[in-house]
Amino acid sequence: LWAMKAGHLLWALLLMHSLWSLPTDGAIRNYYLGIQDMQWNYAPKGRNVITNQTLNNDT
Repeated sequence: LWAMKAGHLLWALLLMHSLWSLPTDGAIRNYYLGIQDMQWNYAPKGRNVITNQTLNNDT
């Protein structure tokens, strides 16, 4: 550092200052979910349509 000229040191400090991240205010986000508990018919046809078996046989 002793061999650096004052101008080089000043430019290096200015460059480092511009690259330094500045603190910013955080954003507060509120999310509201409308969750409802309901019955859902997973197999409306009463059978597994992939294996073509009734739900009693499907394990």
